[in-house]
Amino acid sequence: MFETWDVSHWRLIRQETIGADEKYWLADPNDGQAWLFKANNIHENAAGKWSQREDFAEKVGGELAAAMGIPCARIEFARLGDELGCISLNLCPEGWELQTGVVVLDGLLEEYEPGYAAGNKARRGHSLENIRRALEDHGPPPGSDVPDNFDAFDVFTGYVVFDAVVANRDRHDENWAVMRPPPGGGRPTLAGSFDHARALGSTLKEAKITSLLQGEGVPKWCHKGTAWRFEHDPERACPTLVDIASRALRMVAPAVRNHWLEGVADITTMKVASLTSRIPDMSVVVSTFIEQVVMTNRRRVLDGC
Repeated sequence: MFETWDVSHWRLIRQETIGADEKYWLADPNDGQAWLFKANNIHENAAGKWSQREDFAEKVGGELAAAMGIPCARIEFARLGDELGCISLNLCPEGWELQTGVVVLDGLLEEYEPGYAAGNKARRGHSLENIRRALEDHGPPPGSDVPDNFDAFDVFTGYVVFDAVVANRDRHDENWAVMRPPPGGGRPTLAGSFDHARALGSTLKEAKITSLLQGEGVPKWCHKGTAWRFEHDPERACPTLVDIASRALRMVAPAVRNHWLEGVADITTMKVASLTSRIPDMSVVVSTFIEQVVMTNRRRVLDGC
């Protein structure tokens, strides 16, 4: 089983201000490395309390990303006092500065409107074409296991392919970033992928998951996975995650396309089951759902891209 780390006595570095949920940077007392703790959301209504298990999505997502060769943050299950959640190891080397897509695109485009702006439901400006422009002259994440000739957008293409596999609809302009080195420290790079908390149906109650496992419920649910965080025409059907992955793969060299599709093809039911079987407290219903979602989307990506 994957271990749950008790971080209750780790030193608080600071609170993370990006994002809607409360998150805290903590220092590992053994080596001083910074980890971001994020608690699972707890919902309460007349029917009682239930936990939105983002930690399941983060851990399975992180392990699957690594299996596909996607540079990503290391994730561990964690407990902070009475709160369960997960911790994510800081991606940014010491002395470097992390800048989210909002900052990068704002510097590239005139009058860029962030995705969180109330009037920007169409996500104007947050397109693959603009992201490719913004990542020109950027390298892949430091230490990433990708071919030597890959540039930053080649790696970002892997991110959106991965999103399609794990049903991650949350790749907005604060959920990807670049890293700027200190003066004389080399060229800027793309940051590893992070924040997969909304993937794999983490917002669904178990009763809903049970109903989706009947008949064609899972394939129908997967086909509803729209890439609404990317620029789209509000008067037309929103592109799906597979549509965005296919579009990105057409924007890169054939060798890059083949690399990421081979990574998708390498995902097997046995690999996914070997991950879900190691998740503490994961029910058979949830593990079965995650396995079916990943394998359904694997087939959709390989057929549609």
